[in-house]
Amino acid sequence: MAEKDLIKADSSNALLLDQNTITPEYFISHYMEFVPMYIASGQPSRDTLKSYASSIDQFLEWCRDNKRSPLSFHDYQMRYYFSWLFKKGYKKSSMAIKMVHVRCFFIAAVKIGLIKENPCRDIHIPNAQPEERIFFFTPDQLYEICRAFDDEKNDFLRCRDTSILCLMGAEGLRNVEIHRMNRQDINWENGSIFIRGKGHSRYIFPCASTMKFLSDYLEYCPTPDKTGEPFTPMFICDCNRNGRKRISRNGIRFIMNKALEKTGYKKPGISCHVFRHSTGTNLYAATKDLRLVQETLGHRDPKTTARYAHIQERMAKRVTEKIFPHPLK
Repeated sequence: MAEKDLIKADSSNALLLDQNTITPEYFISHYMEFVPMYIASGQPSRDTLKSYASSIDQFLEWCRDNKRSPLSFHDYQMRYYFSWLFKKGYKKSSMAIKMVHVRCFFIAAVKIGLIKENPCRDIHIPNAQPEERIFFFTPDQLYEICRAFDDEKNDFLRCRDTSILCLMGAEGLRNVEIHRMNRQDINWENGSIFIRGKGHSRYIFPCASTMKFLSDYLEYCPTPDKTGEPFTPMFICDCNRNGRKRISRNGIRFIMNKALEKTGYKKPGISCHVFRHSTGTNLYAATKDLRLVQETLGHRDPKTTARYAHIQERMAKRVTEKIFPHPLK
């Protein structure tokens, strides 16, 4: 499903249809009129919908290539499909995400009465990233990364890039949250920032260093181009070709990768999310307060936050010391 079609898709269209008139063909062609009601309590973000649509479209294309109706699939055929994904080189973590998305497609089909059982119900793909494998930077490493652009001669670029790194590394913001940030979101009087998060919004209270870099950045930042947006973008790009418009998410990734390369921490598989893991792990290590970590990162599910406590506890206990207490000479 193309992005423009995805944006136009409206679940309210389904309200006009009687359940008995929804044919399998109509459901398959217009699944985004139904599936969103079973994602994030019926309020998925645009990014979430794009991710679901990508996985479901891939599955439907595979069905067409193999001349199969997706609503006739049973457990074995779904296992064959995920085996095909594995052979295509997808990682288990990616397959687990695609499983969730395709399963939701069938959940909607069951609820509407097009099929009796979800063929993905009993299929489970183990999490390929247990707590012990979550990569994170130490506070000293984060400090080094955040100072990666100290030698930048351009004041605007130095302050912009450093501010973005501080928001990721010290405050744990997502790429999309930095991308969406506006100047009007910052309350300089109480030192808070309104964050337009993934699925829900919240306020954060950044540390003094982050606020100082944001203030310095605005001092050197050129006037953004007028684009018709109701708010003024906080971070703008520096490319003359695109003008002084809101920085893209790819632009934020470029800044992160450049900082990691300059400091020697660039490794395959590292994404912006590593900075969130670092904030969660380091904040829990410093406070031992899971509730505080949950509020800082904007997690809805406390189980997501609890993994940072598990990492610290495993690192601190090192239980095998009890059975091998004396170091080898």
